[in-house]
Order: sequence, then C-alpha cells, then structure tokens
Amino acid sequence: MRPRIPFGTLLTVTAMLLGCRPADRPAASPPAIARDDAPASTPDPTSTPVANHVTDPIADPALLERCRHAAAYSRTHDGDGVLVLRDGGVVFADFRSPTTADTPHLLASGTKSFAGVAAVLAVSDGLLQFDELVSDTIVEWKTDPAKSSITIRQLLSLASGLESLSAAIDSAQSARAAGITDRAKASIDASLRAAPGERFLYGPSSFYVFGELMQRKLSAAKTGDSDVVAYLQRRVFDPLNIAPVFMRDPAGNANLPGGCRIGAQDWATFGELIRNRGSHDGVQLLDATLLDEMLAAHGPNPRYGLTWWILSANERNAEDEIEAEMVADRLLQQGGPIRERVARRLRERAAAEQSDAPKDAATGPRLGVMAAGKGKQRLYILPDERMTVVRFGALNGLKGFEDREFLRRLLGE
Repeated sequence: MRPRIPFGTLLTVTAMLLGCRPADRPAASPPAIARDDAPASTPDPTSTPVANHVTDPIADPALLERCRHAAAYSRTHDGDGVLVLRDGGVVFADFRSPTTADTPHLLASGTKSFAGVAAVLAVSDGLLQFDELVSDTIVEWKTDPAKSSITIRQLLSLASGLESLSAAIDSAQSARAAGITDRAKASIDASLRAAPGERFLYGPSSFYVFGELMQRKLSAAKTGDSDVVAYLQRRVFDPLNIAPVFMRDPAGNANLPGGCRIGAQDWATFGELIRNRGSHDGVQLLDATLLDEMLAAHGPNPRYGLTWWILSANERNAEDEIEAEMVADRLLQQGGPIRERVARRLRERAAAEQSDAPKDAATGPRLGVMAAGKGKQRLYILPDERMTVVRFGALNGLKGFEDREFLRRLLGE
C-alpha cells in the first residue's frame, strides 16, 4: 500500500508552487476589479476598530458580554462587523469604520444559499421537483450517459460529480484568462469528475447550471421573471424589503455561486426568514416542510444540505474540508507536470478524507445552519438560541478565524 504524503507537506509544496511563503496557507489572489466580481471596499485596518457600536440597553447583560467577546475575537481576525439579532431584534452591532450595518458587503460563497431558497420556491410553485432529472430541462445532457442521470437534489447538494471549475470561473479575472464569457455554458459543458451521488465537489459550476435551469423553467412557465434573481426579488426580497445585488458575467448570468452584495441588516433579515421557517410578519413566504428538507443533510457530505452548511459545536471550519480541492483546481489551471502531480495528490487526499468521514451529520450537538463564504462571511441561524448572527470579514484577511471559537464566545462555554 503506497504511503500517503502528509497533508502539511503537500500544502507546503503547494504554497511554494503558488509563490506563497511556506508558512502561509495558500489563498486566491484578490479578484480583479470587474463588474461581476469587484470586491467591496475593504476598511483600513488602522482605522478605529470599534465604530458603529450598538447594544440594546435592555438586553441580558450576560448576552451582551458574550457578544462583545465574540466581536473582539472577530476583529482580531480581520473582521469587518458583527450583527446579532435575538427574537428578531438587534441586540448588538459592532462594525469597523467605515462599514455599517447597511453597507453592502460581498458575501462570496455565502451567496450560494439563495439558490436553495429559490429551489424551495420553485417546488412550491410546481416548477420543479428536487428529484427530477436536470437533463429534462438542460437537454444538452440528455445524450450523456452519466450527466443524464443527475438530479436537481444532487446538483444543489454538490453531489452531481460535475467538475467544479473553481479556478476558471470563480472570478472575472480567471474567466477572462480562460477565455470564458458565458459561465453557464462553460458549466453545462464541464466534464464529470465522479459518478453522480458519489462525491461532494464544492465549486461554482453547479450553481451556474442551476441558474440556467431556473431561467428555462421560468420562461416555459411564463412567470414574467427574467431569471432566478428576478424570481427571488419578486417572491422574497421585495416582501422582506431587502436589497441584495447580484453581479453578472458578460453573458448576463447572475453570479449565484459568489457574487451577491448585501448589508448585514438585510442579510440578517433574510436569515430571520429561515429561522422562522419561512414566515415573515405573519405571512408564510416559504413552505416550512420544504425548508426543513433544504436544511437537512443530503448526499455524501453529512455537513451539507441543499446549499446550506449544517452547523454543529465541534466541527472544523467549512473551508477546511474544501481547501485541498480548491488549491488543486488552481494548480491544474496553472499547468505544468509538478503542479499536476501535487494537484493529483491533493485530490486523492481529499477523496480519501471524504470517504473516511462519518456518515452521520455531526461530531457535536447541532446548533443550526449557516451560509458561509470566503473571508469568513457568515450567516448563522441558531434556532435554539432564537438568534440570527451576521459576521463580515475582509475577503483576503487572516485565516485563523474559527466558527467554533466565535460561537463558543457568543454562546458561552
């Protein structure tokens, strides 16, 4: 049996190949300024660290002290802000100037969870079923023996087996370098890396396929919605009175995997809709039973539902288990025999770890669910605590932020 190269050694070699210092964890370069992936302005880290600080004077003093403790931890890891709601009301807000609770912030992969809500709406409206074949709508897959068997559930749980295309389409800069102007078409044309249902493969391609699927469904149903974002706007965003903005590629495809900008207050309002099982101001906007299904574990990753991460007390960061795959994608995009060898080892290691992972959903008590993005953008939904929490961070900030450490401070030992 061939011995495995230690994972730390692989990452060190990878860092050298990517031009990082060996002590650094490899991270993507800041995206180029472009209409679909321009980063939000990053606050100056030398500016006043505690600006726009608000607490509810009638809130539980012990809760407020825990909020301060959690916010201090966030700030030491390049946090841009923390907003805490309990029972729907803001009890704590702490933002680094010039960011406020209303400043639009790029969610990165925190954007992905809007797709799950769109799917719940579409099932409610009779537009689709979770277990129908994607190829019934994306007819380009009909003649492919493997792709023709992929279901919408597998697509949204990232278990379709589709090549993620992370390095090629995650940013405008990388898409231009790859000569890709239509990310939906590139995603539909992507090859399979695994049999449908076999592997959890994190990345943007599945979400661009879903966006195209929804556009075709909406067009066929004559709903009047130009695409999935317009559908969400009409059915969810307008009733909530929130104003997310989705970036688009040159072909007009909404960046469902990682291109939404929204303020912390608006994102928390969206989170409250999830915490309240689809109800807002006494109106049921989303089917509660379908939401429960969306937030349950699906496919080969016991920590992932349909576009949402399942949150438990003792888990490592969501990004940790996908880091090897993301780095491998970048190495393969750069090319060269050494990079390809290291990428292959990284992918083998990731596959082995996924295969060895326990099939039950948690290594600790289930706390709730979260939407998560690069820079540790977080929307925590904590039903037992009656809390919704937003954490914003610098997109290319420090890498040491840990969900369990933040939540330990927020919720107490």
